[in-house]
Amino acid sequence: MVTATGREPRHQPASDPTRAILARRRRKLLLPILLLVAVSLVAVSGLLYWSAVSVNQRDALAQQDLVRSIIQMRKEGLRQLVVDYAWWHVGAESGTDLEARWKHERLPHYLLDGFGIAAGWVVAPDGRVRFAFESGRTLAPQAAPALPAGGTDLVAAVRAAGSIGAPPPAFALYRQDLALIAASVIGPPAQTGTTEGEQASVLVFVQPLDLTLFAGVGVGQHIANLRFLRGTVPAGHLGCELKGPDGQFLGSVVWHDRRVGDELLWNMAPLLLVALLAVCLLLFLAIRRVETVVLREGRLSLSLHQEKQRRSQKSDFVSMVSHELRTPLQAIGTAADLLERFGDQMSEPERREETRTIRGAVGTLARLVDDVLVMGRAEATADSRGHEPVDLARLCRAVWREVSVALRARQQMVLHDGIGRPVYGLTEAALHTILSNLMQNAIKYSPDDGDVEIELGRDGGDFVIAVTDQGPGVPEEEREAVFRPYWRARRVEEIGGTGLGLPVARSAARSLGGDLMLEAPGAGKGARFVLRWPAED
Repeated sequence: MVTATGREPRHQPASDPTRAILARRRRKLLLPILLLVAVSLVAVSGLLYWSAVSVNQRDALAQQDLVRSIIQMRKEGLRQLVVDYAWWHVGAESGTDLEARWKHERLPHYLLDGFGIAAGWVVAPDGRVRFAFESGRTLAPQAAPALPAGGTDLVAAVRAAGSIGAPPPAFALYRQDLALIAASVIGPPAQTGTTEGEQASVLVFVQPLDLTLFAGVGVGQHIANLRFLRGTVPAGHLGCELKGPDGQFLGSVVWHDRRVGDELLWNMAPLLLVALLAVCLLLFLAIRRVETVVLREGRLSLSLHQEKQRRSQKSDFVSMVSHELRTPLQAIGTAADLLERFGDQMSEPERREETRTIRGAVGTLARLVDDVLVMGRAEATADSRGHEPVDLARLCRAVWREVSVALRARQQMVLHDGIGRPVYGLTEAALHTILSNLMQNAIKYSPDDGDVEIELGRDGGDFVIAVTDQGPGVPEEEREAVFRPYWRARRVEEIGGTGLGLPVARSAARSLGGDLMLEAPGAGKGARFVLRWPAED
């Protein structure tokens, strides 16, 4: 049985180089395209995110400006109301005091129903309340409620300004609810400013700020869940911080942040997904198209490479044949010329010597022609597999008889049959070519008393034939060179040969779907050639 030293790689079919070229070019093509797509997606995602953030910021500012504008309108309406009634009050009929005028007109109830004025005060220059009303009812001065927090500061500011309608209304807390408070000095309509502001009475109105009224002015669709909060604006909300007349923080008007940009981004997500799928489909189609083109190009490149190799081999073959034929032909011509010109003058041994020269040259020509024909047959039968069983042991013995008789060999063949039965999947002619060349080399390079070992066996899914000689062996750096056509080592140039035997044997081995390799021999042995081909059980 053969002891395998390692499974050698099989000869690759012609499509493998094309697939390798296709894989390399696919990687070279895919990486830039995938990078471009990734960069494009990142850029589009970044642009959309930036756009959403920008839309959110602009929408938040717009909502805040809208709320401030509506509140400012409320302030302006309350300021105009307190100014109108400050002017109107002085226009009372003569002889009617201030309290009688307000009681007579039932103003508290009218102001509550018509304008939402929840409370009012008339503050005398000495700080006492001369008149007050709350919730539509007139109150006695001693029963009047205290001014809201900051109201006293507002009255002082109005007196300091000394003019009707100044300063503007401010925020205040009335019964723990958000309200607007406005004040004005009481004076005639023609009076736009007075130096007697400190001696004038001050009219104070308090109007609760009903935030539900915002929906009535067309902002309900833009601002949701508007409310007053005693604190800062919480996360996820928008708002405006409010301060009282005295500068104290009161709270915030807050509402839910709808984040229109996020809604827009989510609405565009299906479109982006469809666009991404379309890009992937186009990329897939483009890659398939490019793969087809590259595959065709790879096949053409491989065919061109093989054609160049064949032409190079033909050129080498012509050069070798012309060189190899010239030497024996010259020897034949020289010997024939000597016999023709000086044959009658030569002795019998001299004529026999020239005759042997001619016969030796003819033999050399015959071997050279045989080698060329064998190589041609091996290449012509490439990729052909036989269907008839072949008895390997019988074939080895038959080939050995032919070779040993032709070369007058003194060596003996030692056959180890580890198969013991006929095998399928190979042609006997191709196997005959391989064995003939391997046995000729073994006989040429082995000493006369050396044996040639032939081992038949299986290694996994392969059949194996190993031929081991007792010659000088082959250095490791020359183990592939021996399979090149016409190559011969310098140290064995004195041994006859054309350098075609091993290339012919390898070509025949690859025609069987296997390969012929030179493996490291065992101790004390020369060269070990191993033939492998896939088994067909």
